[in-house]
Amino acid sequence: MAEERKRVVVPLVNIMHNDDDTGFRIEVDLAGAAKESVELDMGTGGFCVRAEADAFRYESCFILAHEVKPQEAKAKFESGLLTITVPFKESIHGHKVPIE
Repeated sequence: MAEERKRVVVPLVNIMHNDDDTGFRIEVDLAGAAKESVELDMGTGGFCVRAEADAFRYESCFILAHEVKPQEAKAKFESGLLTITVPFKESIHGHKVPIE
């Protein structure tokens, strides 16, 4: 018997700086997915997420605007929302350039 192929869906993602501007807070909407099916791979420049729901599967990769420290990433899954916090690799605040 052939395995049923599930439709692939790109999850909705919200990427923002955290309150003290030292890292990202990332929210990934995985409505209908089971916590046990969620997979997160974090690199210095982006992340990939996969999860299974009843009728489809979530799957996508995203590029981040700033490099991060993936080994310090934390993830929490609650009520269909995956929340990831990860610090920047280095400060994103450089030299202020005066505007003429």
